[in-house]
Amino acid sequence: MYQEFFGANVVIVAQQFNPSIVSQLWLVRHGLVAEEDFQPGSLFMDGLVQACTRRFGLLVTPQQLQLVPLVPEEEQEELIVQTVGTLVRTLPHTPFRALGVNFTWHLVPDDGDVHALTRRLFYIPRRPVFSDFDVPDADFGAYFSKNIFGYRLKLDVKPVIMPQTEESEEPPESRLQMLFNYHADLPQGDEAAETIVGLLGHWREAAEESRRIAENIPDGGNA
Repeated sequence: MYQEFFGANVVIVAQQFNPSIVSQLWLVRHGLVAEEDFQPGSLFMDGLVQACTRRFGLLVTPQQLQLVPLVPEEEQEELIVQTVGTLVRTLPHTPFRALGVNFTWHLVPDDGDVHALTRRLFYIPRRPVFSDFDVPDADFGAYFSKNIFGYRLKLDVKPVIMPQTEESEEPPESRLQMLFNYHADLPQGDEAAETIVGLLGHWREAAEESRRIAENIPDGGNA
């Protein structure tokens, strides 16, 4: 079995963002994006901003702000803290509600049998509910949660089927997805922006914790 890192992002939920503020000119004036760094696919509308740049992807809607880092892993924490920090500090009157830092890992069994992998990892014989799913085509998963780095870490583990391209002639590939969500509710008022910046300073630690857990999944369910 091998592990594959599948992406990361930061999500900030607010009672009401105003996407129209975050224009191309605004991003350039605040030093977040150089003029030449905008990529095709960028979209700026009153209720939606999608900024595609060389270093990150930014999506702003009235409900949330999402940033996806596109730089090497060792540069991500600095990018996140500087970029998101500038965004929230320059939008001081926005009622921020919650912060989420997300990392996605995929586990792929060598034989491609995700049914067997999830059974070995999560099936408990002779227990209620499990016995109702004791059939060859059953899949299993798990949910874990703990406090860490000032967040509530919520780990959701379940099988997923990878989307295919129209040109692909291969059958759909099944994987075991591990979605790490580091969630924090934010204080109301002026403290919210600085709380966000402080929590994002744990990005590298959260990334390493997620990697450690993903890589510690035992091959074949045998420790």
